[in-house]
Amino acid sequence: MPAALLAGMAVAQECVDWDAAPIPDSRYIQIQNGTVYDRSTGLMWKQCPEGAAGVGCTMGEPQAFKLDEAKRRAREWRFAGYADWRLPTQDELRSLLVRRCYGVGIDGVTFPRTPAGRFWTSDPATYYPDSAWTLDFRRGHLGYGTKRDAFYVRLVRDAEACSPERPATCLPYSERRLEPHDGREPGTEDADDQLDP
Repeated sequence: MPAALLAGMAVAQECVDWDAAPIPDSRYIQIQNGTVYDRSTGLMWKQCPEGAAGVGCTMGEPQAFKLDEAKRRAREWRFAGYADWRLPTQDELRSLLVRRCYGVGIDGVTFPRTPAGRFWTSDPATYYPDSAWTLDFRRGHLGYGTKRDAFYVRLVRDAEACSPERPATCLPYSERRLEPHDGREPGTEDADDQLDP
């Protein structure tokens, strides 16, 4: 049997993505408030793509946003006690890519229900006004989108940013206690959701 064919068979036997049980990458620490800390980069990610929420991101559906909506959502969003969420840079978002036997993807245990589609980054596409770079989690390709396009959003923050020295990045404790973690806007909780003082 030719050596090239034997080598090809060996590679095929090692490539068993579809058979292997999903194991979360040990570099990620899943925090019970719907966030994920990345030990490699020092970043904190919102576990669910925008539009999805809850344990395992089972509530809602991932939504696509136009560029201005994505920027506004990142700037105004309050989640898990933090007020400094933002769109990731190209390099930050690319750090989540996982090479598979066929194509690319993301750690689906740590980041469930991530669509195999394009996500916005914060980096403007220099040659195109009102545009930003995107990353496609189906193919791993960078592209760009204009303000008319709608793509998915995954928010990130610098994990160490929230501190007494920078109080504007942290929500006050009273707001954290009552903050919903199921995708509802703060202030829309039911009376049953309120914690006793």
